[in-house]
Amino acid sequence: MSERIGSFLAGGHGPVHTGDGDQIIINDPSELLRNTHGQTPRTIAEDQLRWLRQRFVPPSGLDEARKLLRQSGTVLLNGDPGSGRHSAAQMLLHELAKDEGTFHELTPEGERKKPYLIADHVGENDRLLLNMSTRDESLWSDIQDELSSFRQTVVERRAHLVVVLPDRLAHRLDPPFQRFRADIDRPSGREVLRRYARLSGIAPDETAVLPADLVSYLDRNPPLRDIAALAHYLARARTASPGPGGFPKWCDEALGAVTDRAKQAADDVASLRGGPQRALLLSTAMLHGAHADAVHRATRDLLRTVGHPDDPAPPLERADLAERFRSINAERDAKGKVRFTGLGYAPAVRTHFWATMPELRRHFRVWVGSTVELRTLTQENRDRLIARFTEQCLRTERPGDLVTLVEQWTGSAPADASLRTIRQRAAAHSLEHGLTHESWGHYFRTKTYDWSRERRLAPGLAEVLVGVCGEVMAVRYPDQAMVRLHHLARRERGTTPARDALLRLVSDDRRLHHRLLDRLDRGIALAEWPADVDLFLALADSVPARPSLVTGSGMRRQWAACWRAALQLRPRGAWSAPMERWLAVASEDSRYREGLLSVLVDSGGGRSDLLSLLYVATRDWARSAEGPSDHSPRTDLADRFLQMIDAAQGL
Repeated sequence: MSERIGSFLAGGHGPVHTGDGDQIIINDPSELLRNTHGQTPRTIAEDQLRWLRQRFVPPSGLDEARKLLRQSGTVLLNGDPGSGRHSAAQMLLHELAKDEGTFHELTPEGERKKPYLIADHVGENDRLLLNMSTRDESLWSDIQDELSSFRQTVVERRAHLVVVLPDRLAHRLDPPFQRFRADIDRPSGREVLRRYARLSGIAPDETAVLPADLVSYLDRNPPLRDIAALAHYLARARTASPGPGGFPKWCDEALGAVTDRAKQAADDVASLRGGPQRALLLSTAMLHGAHADAVHRATRDLLRTVGHPDDPAPPLERADLAERFRSINAERDAKGKVRFTGLGYAPAVRTHFWATMPELRRHFRVWVGSTVELRTLTQENRDRLIARFTEQCLRTERPGDLVTLVEQWTGSAPADASLRTIRQRAAAHSLEHGLTHESWGHYFRTKTYDWSRERRLAPGLAEVLVGVCGEVMAVRYPDQAMVRLHHLARRERGTTPARDALLRLVSDDRRLHHRLLDRLDRGIALAEWPADVDLFLALADSVPARPSLVTGSGMRRQWAACWRAALQLRPRGAWSAPMERWLAVASEDSRYREGLLSVLVDSGGGRSDLLSLLYVATRDWARSAEGPSDHSPRTDLADRFLQMIDAAQGL
């Protein structure tokens, strides 16, 4: 291995000090990812899935795909971009019976090269999604070379695999895989819109006859995500204008939001020649819905960031804030919050600035980095600002701007605890948006891997990584989340947030539990990471809740090898508690007695010193519960353990 032993100081603010250097205590890094409604990324993902199920219109060809998947365990899904292939793949897998296996996505990139498809990533009855829709031809060629053997593992473990084929490369499908191919066609745009409209409260009879302009737009077959955006604006138009005009009026406003706003934004920016007006326009677009005071302060900061000269006019001679907002077609509501008057105008303005002013993108990054700290912003305002900035960075292929801000926000811990939380939350949400992006997610998964292996990692960044790995990556990519948390746990000192998150991740997933044990076994054997022994003892301590993880896992050698290392490298006080919990389960449940004791005997490796150490610990444990009869189930277990030790030594 090329890894180097190192450490980082992970934590928050607190008085505990257990060694050299600063110590910071982390309460719960996952809290950084909660939204203003108290939801975590896990619950948000579940809500999004329910939302998708309600609005999903099955495309033609889905029945054939469903049949192939149930019969062969594999389907290769082909369709045009914008036809809803990824949604269809998700629905195919989520329709299956959810037995013991889990749903997760495969990622042909990251910390390793070939093989890209790893058999250990397939658990019993798992539901696997491999989205190759945006990947290049060379990677797809490598994937096909591995697909046959990988599919054999899928069949053996009664799992199911859906592969979304790459754009324009379905014809490059090797002949053996043609029988697993299913072509889907884009569902009716009209039906998709009607489904969305009904679920937003618009009566079916109102959508029976669609306006001519709307029909013309839908007949051009826009991507389904654009129809979803149209439906969103339709619902907002209905809420804003419930009176005269009805459905045709709402359609006209919604259609304008998705078709006309780009030209309007371009014309408006061209007409606003002054820097202050343009700065106000962009600030309002980025902070749409925030209080007017926050927008005003952000505008002033933007002008300073880009080096614009100060207004020489005395303050009382300048236009007031209400007049300035009217000049850009924005208005304040009764609570002082600022919004544009036209639906869909704010995102069009944001897109125009990033698309047409590339020389200012670096300045925009600096500005967002400081604007997120404004005390006049609510947490919801900050979260939306981060989401909007992320969208523009990734649309213009500038993921490095997000990385720079993440490192800036987590590079040092300010004395102000609330400011520290604001910065770390901004960093966590930036990474969340990057990791879940369809096209750039692989970039950020690779970046988090590189960070997790750094020898000297900033404490704030370590805390953020624990949160995003445990709460964001774990939803769709649990294997990669486990690897990154393991690297982080190896390097932490004093506090153990990464270890705690790692154990939570693997606790309910047998396959991940086995993968972590295998990593610990290999790491301990190479003796590069002393923390692996302590990680193993923490893992062993959780076994009593699920003893079948030992007795029925096929991992007996790894368990024994790790126990042997613990006996050799740690004092009895470190390993006695988890061992006694194993003995308690073996004493109370005969189903697991022989299996658990056999692993402990094997851990002695035939060495009399280690076997004696084990027996003395077992004898002491048994005696600690002896009553007046000097005989108990614990005594019986200790006698049986001694017999097994004798047998192992050939006595």
